[in-house]
Amino acid sequence: MQMKKLEMRGFMVCLHQMNDFLPWCGQNCAAVKMILNGMKKAGLNTLLIEYETFFPWSGMEKQIRASNAFTAEEITGINRCAKDNGVEIIPLVQVLGHVYHILIHEDYRQCAESSGAPQQLCPLAPESLELAKRLIDDTLALHPDCRYIHLGGDECGQLGVCPQCAEFVRRYGKGKLYSSYMTQVTRYALDKGVIPILWHDIAHAYPEALADFDNRVRFQFWNYGDASHGSVDIPLAELMNKVPAARIIGSPGARAEMQHGALHHSPSLIEANIIELNRAMRRIGGIGTVLTDWPDTGCSFFDALYAMRFQGYAAGGGEDIDEFRKNYAAELFGVDIAGLPDKLDAIAGFCSVIPGFQYRKAQALNRYARRPYDFAEICGNIRRDYEAGDGENELYRLIGKRFAAVSLLETLKKYEPQVSGNHAEYQWYILLAEMSILFFGIEIGLRKALFVEKYLEVSPEQLERFQSTTYLRSALENFDRVKELYHAFHAPWTPELNLNNCTEEVFPEALKTGIAGLVKNPSCP
Repeated sequence: MQMKKLEMRGFMVCLHQMNDFLPWCGQNCAAVKMILNGMKKAGLNTLLIEYETFFPWSGMEKQIRASNAFTAEEITGINRCAKDNGVEIIPLVQVLGHVYHILIHEDYRQCAESSGAPQQLCPLAPESLELAKRLIDDTLALHPDCRYIHLGGDECGQLGVCPQCAEFVRRYGKGKLYSSYMTQVTRYALDKGVIPILWHDIAHAYPEALADFDNRVRFQFWNYGDASHGSVDIPLAELMNKVPAARIIGSPGARAEMQHGALHHSPSLIEANIIELNRAMRRIGGIGTVLTDWPDTGCSFFDALYAMRFQGYAAGGGEDIDEFRKNYAAELFGVDIAGLPDKLDAIAGFCSVIPGFQYRKAQALNRYARRPYDFAEICGNIRRDYEAGDGENELYRLIGKRFAAVSLLETLKKYEPQVSGNHAEYQWYILLAEMSILFFGIEIGLRKALFVEKYLEVSPEQLERFQSTTYLRSALENFDRVKELYHAFHAPWTPELNLNNCTEEVFPEALKTGIAGLVKNPSCP
């Protein structure tokens, strides 16, 4: 039975942490417009977009811009494309936490809650409020018709760190510190004629703060499923004790943190999470749902398009996952590939040799501080994982996943001449299969060497017999080819500088060098 459509049916484009030196590979204007066209076909009507350094900030904030930030004309074009597709844009600007991109500049140091970890503004510093107002003004200037503005406010883990804030917290509590600042910011947005939205987590953690907000403020409840966040019902019920359903937006996740270290997310996990949040918003009478999408998992933004289309199906009232999967390839590509989502499920999940971007952080609260790729460390982690258990189970799992990737590639190549639409997405799946074969093969080669070491006398002959060097040699031969495919595929859809950085992150030279070393001297570090 088809359920009622939700009023707000949304998807997110997130460009955070894209700048001149970080390896995040986000969307350019052509890709945003491609997504908007896809949203219309999927039945989605709301785009949440976080620009961060890619917004053409003015005045003092010009220094925040990336060198290749969007121009004002490009954002106007995005607005026009959204309108043509019946999509309402909600711009997102962080005004408290997640402001690394601002606090790395010397001119804003007086706004930082902690000089050692530039993650959050100080809520008691007058300069912070003035900065927030300027950011809102700039954002609204290029989104003059927007009805909502999202002001972030999530994961503010430094509340009460500076001496002044610590004393405030001692006297009044963290919830009051949060609301004393955020109520001023939300009031400023309301006075500008737009409705502010906040992520729910900090206000939910300190429910006494919720009463301080104007009843026009909306809260976006995010929960990415049982794998990482546990029950949806418990925290949602707690939030509803203070905020009526008519002020709540639900948010499942497309690329979310549960899959760091993966090339590809599990459709099954995503589908379950999307169904659960859309079902919850229908049950409570919430505003709707916006599917969040975070780039710092390591997966390409193309990997989120399956989730976007399923979000359109679920927010539009669909709940039959089998029906969606059955029709997916035929409706999207014009070719009836039986079980394509099942084939995608078979290659999803973690791979040790491609640790997600989060693993490379040098400091928990500073995503701009990063460690180099360490092949010896990765080999050591695999060895410890192998020694903690038998190791064979993971080895067999990876062999199965690699065979699944080979099968997927063969199927996609077979039907490629018949594809009649959405060619870029189809090519993404071909590339995804190629990358999976490469990276699974590298880890299989490493684990087979450990298998030989555990049970047999290590020798070149034994490593050849059990195919360890065969897998590694094949990976080495294909490394540059697949790397070039990755770069060429994304080139029309992402800014060149960011793509160059990201390509080196996904295909680090240290990994290639490490494989070459093992082929010459087959002994795992």
